Amino acid sequence: MHVIRHLMVPALLSTGLVFSVPVYAQETATPPQPKPTLQVAKDQQSYWFPETDLKLHPRIISRQLPNGMRYLLVQSQSPKNQIEVRMAVDAGSSLEKGSEPGAAHYLEHMAFNGSTNVPEGEMVALLERAGLAFGAGTNAATTLNSTTYRLSLPSADAELLDTALFIMRETASELTLSTSAIDRERGVVASEVRGNYGPGYDALVARFDYLYPGVKPRTLLPVGTMDGIDAVDQATLRDFYESYYTPGRTTVVVTGDIDVEATEAAIQKHFADWKRPANAEELDSEEPDFGTLKVADAPRAAFFVEPSLPTVVSIYLVKPSQELVDNKQNRIQNTLRGIGISILKERLRDAALASHDTMVTAGTDYYSEDFADTVVASATVATDKWQDGFALLEQKLRQTLAYGVTQEEVDRQLVNRLNSLEVAVKAEETIPNRAIANRLVRDVLNESVTTSSADNLAFFQEHFSDLKARQVSKALLELWEGAQPNLFMTTAETFPNAEETILSVFEESQSRPVAAFEAKSLTNFDYESFGPKGKVAQQTITSFGQIRSYTFENGVVLNFKQTDFDKGKVFVSLRTGRGIEDLPADKDGLAGFFQSAFIVGGLGKYSVADLDKVLSGTQVGVGLSFGEDGISGQYGTTPDDLKLQLQVIAAYLTDPAYRPEGAAFYQKSLKETYKNSRSSAEAVRGREFSRILHSGDKRWGAGSEEALLERNYEELKPIISRIAQKGPIEIGIVGDLEVQAALDAVAETFGALQQSFDAPKHSYATGIEFPEAQAVSLTHEGDSDAALLQHYWKTSDDADATQSYTLQLLQGIIELRLRDKLREAMGATYSPYAFSMNSNTIKGFGYIGMSSKLKLDDVDAAETVYRDIVKGLQVKGNITADELLRARQPILEAMNNAEHSNGLWFELASQAVSYPEAIQRYQNYTKILEQITPDDLVVAASDFLVPDRNVTLKILPE
Repeated sequence: MHVIRHLMVPALLSTGLVFSVPVYAQETATPPQPKPTLQVAKDQQSYWFPETDLKLHPRIISRQLPNGMRYLLVQSQSPKNQIEVRMAVDAGSSLEKGSEPGAAHYLEHMAFNGSTNVPEGEMVALLERAGLAFGAGTNAATTLNSTTYRLSLPSADAELLDTALFIMRETASELTLSTSAIDRERGVVASEVRGNYGPGYDALVARFDYLYPGVKPRTLLPVGTMDGIDAVDQATLRDFYESYYTPGRTTVVVTGDIDVEATEAAIQKHFADWKRPANAEELDSEEPDFGTLKVADAPRAAFFVEPSLPTVVSIYLVKPSQELVDNKQNRIQNTLRGIGISILKERLRDAALASHDTMVTAGTDYYSEDFADTVVASATVATDKWQDGFALLEQKLRQTLAYGVTQEEVDRQLVNRLNSLEVAVKAEETIPNRAIANRLVRDVLNESVTTSSADNLAFFQEHFSDLKARQVSKALLELWEGAQPNLFMTTAETFPNAEETILSVFEESQSRPVAAFEAKSLTNFDYESFGPKGKVAQQTITSFGQIRSYTFENGVVLNFKQTDFDKGKVFVSLRTGRGIEDLPADKDGLAGFFQSAFIVGGLGKYSVADLDKVLSGTQVGVGLSFGEDGISGQYGTTPDDLKLQLQVIAAYLTDPAYRPEGAAFYQKSLKETYKNSRSSAEAVRGREFSRILHSGDKRWGAGSEEALLERNYEELKPIISRIAQKGPIEIGIVGDLEVQAALDAVAETFGALQQSFDAPKHSYATGIEFPEAQAVSLTHEGDSDAALLQHYWKTSDDADATQSYTLQLLQGIIELRLRDKLREAMGATYSPYAFSMNSNTIKGFGYIGMSSKLKLDDVDAAETVYRDIVKGLQVKGNITADELLRARQPILEAMNNAEHSNGLWFELASQAVSYPEAIQRYQNYTKILEQITPDDLVVAASDFLVPDRNVTLKILPE
């Protein structure tokens, strides 16, 4: 029984948009319960969890077929006309019989490679013709204990749902597993496995081996290892398939805009004749053999050296795993521990912020697997001062355990959780279908109860309204008892007698006394007035979508649309400044400095740590980024917190403090993270090639560490000052509130500012050119067999909508052919892809291209494939109607559904005044896309995919 795994300290309704979350996962030991008996009566609920005192969400229909397969249905229209289908198999890598993992994941891949009624290579094409995008709409995942298949249906058409269930049944019992298909897929799976390799993976393996002695290493990586993948053959896959893909281990989940009765009939049609194996009880009750954990009986230490990794010091306690049933008592206990962990996490974070040059970041976590329960406190520290950083970590942990938490800290956590639960109750009616399906799958696999948000709120109010600090302190202390500490360090530099030195530093720190923690008392947010309430000078409304735009007398613009797609939620966007034009081209990394140091620099009245506490119990975000089109932020809040959200961001633009801890955070973070800037091909591409792609402009990519460390607040202050004085400022608000509430919130914040702001308008920056045709070769310091091959062809900006959409379709055709050639035929890479970018911010700038992560030996062959694809696309009649359908239909289906969710309206409202053309482009999108012909694509390929527009990139291991 693997009950309540991976759930021990979830963020308590952290998004406010989770469906029926069991937020009080279990901790107190409870005797294992028998699995529920088979229930087959028509219209009778069949529970997947042991007997409990919790109540299942009333929206869930849970049934079980006579063969033992369970299915769960939830009717939902969020969004309308869409359906999510899942098939979860209670079998993952932990049930494999080989010494190295890989078979379960390999079998997941074979689901797309031929079955009794679907020829090899046809399943994905069949779904693409129906409008499901490969990857986004069709996917699968293998974990330690499960394999889950996902189909996101772009319409609620009964025939499409029937096709989806047919495909799931083919996957469940009809895979052909031919030797030839297995051999062709081997390179694809190996490519995915290889994508995990590198310094971080090596450190993970070393840490796992150290922390969990006696546990079999195959539990480490469900994706598999190269040795595991190499060992897989037809017999291995067939044995796993026939042993564990059984009705009794399988659950089908369907959520969305469904007819329940018709959906039940379709499920029974496809799955009722699935035969139970003769030895089903034996197969379905088999549990993994993880080995036996050897618990440390004395403090011990280990370290891992890798020049590209930051220095991280960690204190672990590892104990045998507990089998826990989901019930009220266990949820109470886990909530107590979760609150304690959150308080400790906050203390460690604040300690890192206050540390000028020693501790970069710090945190804590608690997690449970079937083989062990683990609690950890960890910190990224300055390499040259790791001893001080480690001592600080140990003392902050010991201080909390010795003196406990304060009532003020507990009360703040309670306010946070209560607020999130109340938001969840309002939002539950419109929780997205996909979130519901994913939650149900997780709960089924963990044998936990899916409870309603209303029940969660009532439960919390009943059991935690008078929570005392001593209860939380006791629960947190229990987490850190029962085992000896395991100290683990990753570092870029070796040193003599490392294990002994680490233990010595730890023990010496333990000898130092610690004083009780002093909590700071903070009042409400103190930026409530920005001037007299602003007045609207002009207003307009769009004919499409009825987006209302209001220009205040000071020039601030509000674009507003009321929706009911997410009950109780409001989405806010802010864009100010001129983007690229605000940044000097000769300052290496200034935008990165802004993103690291500006928010952490705090406000005149609050440090960032204090601000976090002041905002307790609210749905308010704090974040800004410096992009090509300006300083911007996007926030999810509630109608009640909208004004406060705007006050916080207005305060950052009008009263930034530029506190030294912000610049210090940038400096110490950069010194540690820069080490891995060459640790993979992708890292090198972002750091070095991004700058080459923009003709050496220092506003892209990153230069030397020395150059980046020169950045400072004095360079940033005049830029922020100009933006704060002149703007422009454009605010978008979309969601579940009345227009007057939005107007009042803006009028009392940004609309009240006394400056006169420029009018928002769209423009293209000049002076940044796509590079001349050339071959670029770079190196990385990661996996010695990993390479990245990319080809770019110069196109243009997005001013010509028809050209942009034609290139988007051409990208889709290229991607189909890349997948057919490199993945399916050659097995050379897991996820080759094409890309197309027509800039909305840089005049004349754009490109289309191809990308593949490869083995070193496959680079030349892949280049040949790239060239052959280009040649083929330039031949009239060579692009088939079926290819065009498969590339176009997923886009059309996405467009058809876009108006039924907030995403589209949020994007359009964010720029309704500065870029009104976006609305017209959206309206014309489907029409233009449907008019593009294969001949149009041939013309585009002939015009753009030519040598004098081509920049090639190879990133190879050193």
